[in-house]
Amino acid sequence: MYLKYRILFGIIIISLLIAPQILAQAPPATQLTTIQTAEPIGKGGSTTSIGFFQYAKKDGLAPDHSQSVVIGGFEESREVNLDIQTFLVPIRFIYGLSDKLDMQLGATLSTGGVQKVVKNFYNAEDSIIEGKDRVYQQQVYEGVIGLKYNIKPELNDGFPSISVGGDFYFGLTADDRLNSNGNFIDTTPIDGFPFIGAYPYIVGTHRIGRYFKVHAGLGISLSSKMLKTTDFFITNWSAGGEVAVSDNLWIAADFNREQQYAGISVSNMLGLAMRYALTDNSAFQIGINSLPGIHFSLTLGGVQAEATKGDKLLF
Repeated sequence: MYLKYRILFGIIIISLLIAPQILAQAPPATQLTTIQTAEPIGKGGSTTSIGFFQYAKKDGLAPDHSQSVVIGGFEESREVNLDIQTFLVPIRFIYGLSDKLDMQLGATLSTGGVQKVVKNFYNAEDSIIEGKDRVYQQQVYEGVIGLKYNIKPELNDGFPSISVGGDFYFGLTADDRLNSNGNFIDTTPIDGFPFIGAYPYIVGTHRIGRYFKVHAGLGISLSSKMLKTTDFFITNWSAGGEVAVSDNLWIAADFNREQQYAGISVSNMLGLAMRYALTDNSAFQIGINSLPGIHFSLTLGGVQAEATKGDKLLF
């Protein structure tokens, strides 16, 4: 895992060292590979993105520990394991309702491979019943709706642009967290695990010189799932930057401490992206991250509020 981080950091450093001093124009990036930026897309503008993120996890109860499992109305004490081998597919559409307000709609899908395993389901000896373990596939998906409002625009006054926002999530998630008793939350593995959640956040974007931008954010993940575990909420922070390397090409990098996808918590995501301006009002971006995964987005710029002081923005 650390080797992946070193490779990505190396690419970022090389890109920054060879970056020429070039004039650049393009629609603002409302998101890098995984993090939000403070910049609104502009009235009538949009960003459409899709990611393919590989996720794997195996978890189980402590040795010689079992928990209550309810299947078909009967409750028994059994050993339970979780096995996740899937791709998470986040799809997002961001639309500029005004020059300060963006709306986000989206969904996160999965390619399957999420299952609960009830060990020795029949509580029988090996010689009596073959295939004594029972495997139950778990559904993982969510819907997303959110708003982001720019409370302080870019005024070229030496201070960052700041936006506040919130996303609301609902769907079915994997039961991948143990409660304070060391048990899985869901005692009915034959069913999915429904959840609702919210993510309020604040983000800032600051221009440094003529060719660089930096982004940072702070948010809190809350969900019905976390209420049943030892984590009442999860605090997330993120940071990223971008630099122009030609008239229509940018290199961006970001880090996300804790990201939620369909109720599944993913930690320490480092990403690297390349954004290319197709026209004066559109840009295509492709990125990779350390999960591992790949991310695509297409941005169509909207009507932006004009900067009121200082030099015009070059991004």
